[in-house]
Amino acid sequence: MKSAETLVSFGYVGPDEGETSDMIVSDMFSRTDKLPNWIELVEVQFFDDNRAPTQAWKMKDSGVYDLFNFESKLDLPRKGYQCDWPPLIGKIS
Repeated sequence: MKSAETLVSFGYVGPDEGETSDMIVSDMFSRTDKLPNWIELVEVQFFDDNRAPTQAWKMKDSGVYDLFNFESKLDLPRKGYQCDWPPLIGKIS
């Protein structure tokens, strides 16, 4: 939570301020019913059948096309090329 405190010291709105929050602090056991309305949890489907679907946080109505894993340095799949999530765009060849 040190990072959140540092961001708040620079003027960002902390994660406990509801809809006005600039950030969230979450892990796999966090509840999703008290999140600000600007963020959503989406189901990510991979085009490679060997990779299981996963979930990712996404800012609503954003043009995000890259997945990012804060916990490891695995390859970073790109929407339309290795995976897709709502709104679906399909596989780009």
